[in-house]
Amino acid sequence: MVRRVASLIALMTLCAVALVGCISSGSVSEFEGPNIGDRTLSQIEPGETTQTWVLAVLGEPTERAAIDDSDGPVEVWKWVRRKIVTTKGSAFVVSSRSKSEEVRTVYVEFKDGVVTRAWRD
Repeated sequence: MVRRVASLIALMTLCAVALVGCISSGSVSEFEGPNIGDRTLSQIEPGETTQTWVLAVLGEPTERAAIDDSDGPVEVWKWVRRKIVTTKGSAFVVSSRSKSEEVRTVYVEFKDGVVTRAWRD
């Protein structure tokens, strides 16, 4: 009887180890666009920082827009950073794949070539 129980436990352990080998997963992250950190963004001072400085530090924006404000024309520059995570998993003969995307956007508004405000979405 003791032998059968020991054999059964050994067989169950072997099956469990074999099943663990049939299950796998992993993820890969890809990035698009500049990584503008909070420290860099905090260096932009409304009323003092110029477009030239912003361009030199942040690089070419993803998009530029001119807007007619009640106080006159303003320009808004936008930098978009995307993080795309692809997750793959498999269990036995079934496999799955999913993608998720996280978007972070930084905006800087200018009037007469000087920053009026900067923010992150």
